[in-house]
Amino acid sequence: MNVRTVIVSAITALAAIGLVSMMITSPGQLVQQIAFAVITVAVVMFLLRLFMRNRTEGNRSENRAYTKAVKQSKKRYASKTGFKPKASVAFAAGKTKKKASRRKKASHLTVIQGNKGKRGSRASSE
Repeated sequence: MNVRTVIVSAITALAAIGLVSMMITSPGQLVQQIAFAVITVAVVMFLLRLFMRNRTEGNRSENRAYTKAVKQSKKRYASKTGFKPKASVAFAAGKTKKKASRRKKASHLTVIQGNKGKRGSRASSE
């Protein structure tokens, strides 16, 4: 046995002896101490949850922005991947007339014009 298990066993034995002796001599005080311990733990847990909730509220706006971005991304790429949300499938099935789909230019892509045709004099080309 190592020292740690001996210390833990001794503390547990002393606590059991104290609990039994208090139960025999003054059970009312034992109930009072247990109630005090339960109330103290409940108050500490309530305060911790209150402070932790206030700390995580700052992240809620980030979470909302992330969820909104995910929804927009799913809408944007739904036609490319073949994935369609359930609501749009039911809505599209109810339609009898097809709309001519117009191809929309992706707003985040730009074309950069290069100057490959115009070659200037280079030092290496002699």
